[in-house]
Amino acid sequence: MKVIAVTLVLLLAGNAFAGDLIHKYPIIGKSKPSLVSILTELESKLSSGGSVDTAVNFLDSLRASIDSEQIRHDQLYTDQRNQCSAELELRTKDVKDAEQVLNRATEQYENCSTSKKKADAELDNNLDSQKATDTDIKILDSIRQAGAQNYNAKKQDHIDALRSIQESLKILDSFQSGGASLAQMSEISLRMIQDAVKLKTTNIMSQISSIFAQMLTQNGGYIEVFERLKQLLQNLEQNLYTNLQKISEEEDQSIQEYDDRRVHLVEYYNNLKRTENKLRDHITTMDICQDQQSAIIDSARGKKVRNGEIFDSATRMCNDFASEYEKATSVRKQELDLVDRVRSKIIERGS
Repeated sequence: MKVIAVTLVLLLAGNAFAGDLIHKYPIIGKSKPSLVSILTELESKLSSGGSVDTAVNFLDSLRASIDSEQIRHDQLYTDQRNQCSAELELRTKDVKDAEQVLNRATEQYENCSTSKKKADAELDNNLDSQKATDTDIKILDSIRQAGAQNYNAKKQDHIDALRSIQESLKILDSFQSGGASLAQMSEISLRMIQDAVKLKTTNIMSQISSIFAQMLTQNGGYIEVFERLKQLLQNLEQNLYTNLQKISEEEDQSIQEYDDRRVHLVEYYNNLKRTENKLRDHITTMDICQDQQSAIIDSARGKKVRNGEIFDSATRMCNDFASEYEKATSVRKQELDLVDRVRSKIIERGS
């Protein structure tokens, strides 16, 4: 029996994987004895007079233990592969979902950014148009004010001239009947000259003033020109009324054109202000959109990186599971092969 035990030890010592076989391999939930302790126990049984059958039974029990360990490891590895498959599938899906969210958010961010830039440019143009329109309104108001002042001045000049003509006609009648003095005639003549200058009618007025002067210098010689002078004054009076009516109509037309133009400019300006408010609201909305999409982009990018790292870690762990399973299975095959060889050797030497 000692020879058998020595032979068993020599077989182990000559095996290329003796170091692996002597190492303790874990079993789920507990550890199994090393082959050294097993051989020691087998040698003890053989040295104490144990039978070959006992040794063979011991080796058969050892083989069954190794087979049982392999079965349990097979089940464990099956569970590990299922868990790995589920985990890798989940992380792949999470990475893909994060990429989709990231792409959508990036696209939306770019859309909001483009829309904001367009609104900013439109707002700049709008403000420029407001400034130009406001200037146009002020210029229009200034022109109208100047026009009104010019009209009022012309109107007053016409009224003054008409008053002078009417007074002149009265004085003529009075002078003819001896009720007016030469001094009064001179005063009226001077006033008409002044009005003629204002109204730019110096030609006609100078004719009338010349006749006045002729009447004043002639003693009773004015009778033949009296009617002609009176007719000239009446014609001038009618012309002044006609001209006053004309400039009044022109003024009314200018006021109407001014009102129409100003209403148009003010309406256009108000539309620009409403558009400005809409643009500012849109720009604010786009700022909020960019902030929201930026937050989504950061979150999605973090989720993608985080799940990618988990995927890589799970892949390494699953590869370790596979490597451990292949290594342990290979060792158990060698253990079974060694047990079978020892068993055959014991049976052969005991027969």
